[in-house]
Amino acid sequence: MKPIYFPFTYISKPAAQALAACFAQTAVYQLSTSKVPDEMRESVDNGILEIRIPVHDNGEKLDAIVKEYRTWADVHRGSEIGFLKSMADKIPFFDESSSSQIRAQIKETEKETPSREKPDPLFHARLFLHMAQELDLQNDRLTRDLVAVEAMEEDFMKALKGENEDDPMRAGAIKALETDDPGHYMTRERIKSWTLLMQQDPQVSGLFITHSRAVLDLLMDRMPEMEQVARFDAVPAGIPDAGARASWQDELIKHLENLATGPWPAEIEAMEDPPEVPGSKSTVALTLFIAPGKTPHEFFAQCLRTDALQAESTPDSQRFKNTLIGLVEKK
Repeated sequence: MKPIYFPFTYISKPAAQALAACFAQTAVYQLSTSKVPDEMRESVDNGILEIRIPVHDNGEKLDAIVKEYRTWADVHRGSEIGFLKSMADKIPFFDESSSSQIRAQIKETEKETPSREKPDPLFHARLFLHMAQELDLQNDRLTRDLVAVEAMEEDFMKALKGENEDDPMRAGAIKALETDDPGHYMTRERIKSWTLLMQQDPQVSGLFITHSRAVLDLLMDRMPEMEQVARFDAVPAGIPDAGARASWQDELIKHLENLATGPWPAEIEAMEDPPEVPGSKSTVALTLFIAPGKTPHEFFAQCLRTDALQAESTPDSQRFKNTLIGLVEKK
């Protein structure tokens, strides 16, 4: 069983490293091989991330609409978020809107008569996820730039004052930038679109990992019967280790797979704390929850309170009797 990152298709390098502290490899969905952001390729090349593409097509239709959106965005600088907000009731396009209507709104040609194409919820979900990925990527780049500027400003002020100590206020500002949660924006729509993509994955897991507290809060609000089954407050992060930590990660996955596939309630055996990793200067917290008696497809459909996501289950998804949700947080 391999953990699947959700409900995002973009993951920053710090977030990927935090996941790597807990799991040997985490699967991340992408819309096509050509759309994997450069910022993620290092994590893919070193084995931290596995890219999965649940829907394989030539992507020409998606590329065409995204190209038109970018043209629209170039004309309306700074209006990307405003555009998404204006579509809040329709994204991820589960209503009667067609791709022609989307193009019409982007180009502001409301006089054109949209064609009555059959709605394609999966395509519209992929379109939304692509736009969300672009937004998350831009925000991550902006955050890194701001952190770099903050660091240079701090070094400059220290040099002027002849100080060597860290400025607690400035350090706090940098930490606030590093811990921004993209899941705060259009949380339900993100989960809904991602779930439609997940249901196309024949290798669906029983374990889903996020770094978004906002996402976890929504799931727990919709599924109050979720129970916490484990918490690790100080998982060493940073330097890869093929010894003790790899062994701990293997045992953790085996334990979680037993929880996901076995009957509930069950006696929860104590899980060993992660071993110390020499040279590691940072830690992450991992909290794990179980949604008893719910396959992954059933869990997300119930959390979103819709029958639209009741896709045909695969034999692999039926193997999981319970769904596990994990939250990874930087300490």
